Amino acid sequence: MPTCAHCDANAVYRDREHGDYLCPAHARLEVIGPRGEAPHPPLTIRPATPADQRRIAQLADHFWSEVEVECFDHSYRIDALPACVACDGEEIVGVASYAREGDTINLVMLNVLPLWQGRGAARDLIAAVAALARSEGAARIIVATTNDDLPALGLYQRLGFTITGMLAGRLVEHHSGLEPGFAGIPVRDEIQMELRL
Repeated sequence: MPTCAHCDANAVYRDREHGDYLCPAHARLEVIGPRGEAPHPPLTIRPATPADQRRIAQLADHFWSEVEVECFDHSYRIDALPACVACDGEEIVGVASYAREGDTINLVMLNVLPLWQGRGAARDLIAAVAALARSEGAARIIVATTNDDLPALGLYQRLGFTITGMLAGRLVEHHSGLEPGFAGIPVRDEIQMELRL
């Protein structure tokens, strides 16, 4: 798993201009125009199998340093949930884990390793979960993210999610204090969003 080019923290992003791997504290948000990058072969999106549980746990630990996650007043063990995975050949490089709660699908984890970001994997993972949700008769997908995660907030809104709530101070309570987040923004609040199906 990659580490940040500027410290020993786990890398969560990749600087597409320089190729550096970055932790949230060393990432910065810039306004840029479309790039004429060479096309990459598409990643394969498929439902996770029991054999994928160990890798999914590794990804959760890499991105969040935990495998058990709390959101929407529920506690979930990431590697025990149904999921869709993004694969480059046989290697799992991204995951969307979810839980069914009544007529709602709770998107508990959505992450893609930095080297494979920018290739549409997150969008395709959400589309795969949405297709499964529709086939099961779910009415909506909900997701919670943090106030600092501007890339995630942008992605979800581009894909049709709307903000439905905010729990001020939720992450301060969970982590027993402030933690630095994306671009040095303190991680404080849980932002709740939904996509109507």
